[in-house]
Amino acid sequence: MSRFSHRWPKLFFDFHLHKQPLPTKPIEVEAISGALMLVRKAAVEDVGLWDEAYFLHCEDLDWCMRFRQHGWKILFVPDARVMHHHGHCSRSRPFFVEWHKHKGMIRFYHKFFKHQYPSVLMWLVNVGVWLRFAMVSVYHSFKLLAKRFGLTRE
Repeated sequence: MSRFSHRWPKLFFDFHLHKQPLPTKPIEVEAISGALMLVRKAAVEDVGLWDEAYFLHCEDLDWCMRFRQHGWKILFVPDARVMHHHGHCSRSRPFFVEWHKHKGMIRFYHKFFKHQYPSVLMWLVNVGVWLRFAMVSVYHSFKLLAKRFGLTRE
């Protein structure tokens, strides 16, 4: 937990959802991971298929946004079990994956919020996304160097 979350717990609450207990029954959420989605045929016919302009990440956020814009509900069902082999692509090509993840976020923000917010705010979002990409890239660089020189337990 960051030092900021102690000062403003409600502001940073969403950053720690993975630490929260699962709900006991299905609940409505804003978006759900594309790793496993069951979608009604009528909903797909209403909003269309995934936006193929995304590559690797954010297409699920885009789809959920469009479902919500068309009045469809998105439910998280806690007792649905699935095995997802997370990270196979990202472990072997972390920079490639991170580049496309961040590029997808830029596309998502521009597609849904560009006309809603002032251009200065959208510029700040762009700067923030690419600064995050730079920091993640530095992290992966150090991780690769540590692995190359045998400084990790992996």
